[in-house]
Amino acid sequence: MRNATTTTTTLVVVIILAVCLANSSAFLGTGGASRASKIVTTTTTTSCRPRKISPSTERMLRLKLSSSSSSSSSLEDIKKKQPQQQPTMVYALILGSMASFVLDNVLKVQLFQSFYLNHFQWKWWQLITSTFCHANRSHLSGNTFLLLLFGRSVEDELGSPGLLVSYLFCGILANVVSLFLLPRHTVSLGASGAVYGLFAVSIVARGFQELFQDWRKVLEVTVLGQFVVSRISEEAKTAVAGGTTGGGINHVAHLAGAGAGVLLVVLLRTLIRVLERNETKRNK
Repeated sequence: MRNATTTTTTLVVVIILAVCLANSSAFLGTGGASRASKIVTTTTTTSCRPRKISPSTERMLRLKLSSSSSSSSSLEDIKKKQPQQQPTMVYALILGSMASFVLDNVLKVQLFQSFYLNHFQWKWWQLITSTFCHANRSHLSGNTFLLLLFGRSVEDELGSPGLLVSYLFCGILANVVSLFLLPRHTVSLGASGAVYGLFAVSIVARGFQELFQDWRKVLEVTVLGQFVVSRISEEAKTAVAGGTTGGGINHVAHLAGAGAGVLLVVLLRTLIRVLERNETKRNK
């Protein structure tokens, strides 16, 4: 009996202890979870709070941000403030003609007579050197004035290399045409053929879309264009009338130079289109 009572008492004590443990674990679980969540939220909130910055540090940060943001704009401003390239090739060509005139007509250097284009016994370099030689002062002043006017226009559009190529191409082609069309006893000299080529290049090289974006260019082309058309039409009338070298003026070289200028612009535009097409095909 005593054993049964002892066993029963032991079972009751075990049951009471189990219930107490269960209640305490549940209490600890909810409380622990809530405490843990409180701890987590507390740590997270405290970690996300912005730290206080001293005024000096804040000024430094603002200066760095403003300098980094304005660096790109400042570079663009510097590029805009840089002066554009001034035309120099046109003045080099004028100085070449003046120096040649002084050595030939003032100092009487005999070597320069071999620079004239002698149609009877011509040399290949005379196709170039004759464009820098002039017969007298009026011949020099007229050509250099037109070279300054239209040469600067071409150099503004095509740059110094473009002006040099245009001058030499038009001058050489004008002399070649003169060799074939004029009598063999003719001696040619002067920059007229090259200058007439610059007439044409200065007008034809300007694209229509770019031209009509600026009213000043429209006015410039209108003034220069009517002058070029009137001069070329007069040369054409003289050539048709048979006065190819009337008054010592090589009208054939003038017309040939103007035609060379148009031909040069057409060739360059064709070459650019071919290169662009090849580039697009490669990219595809």
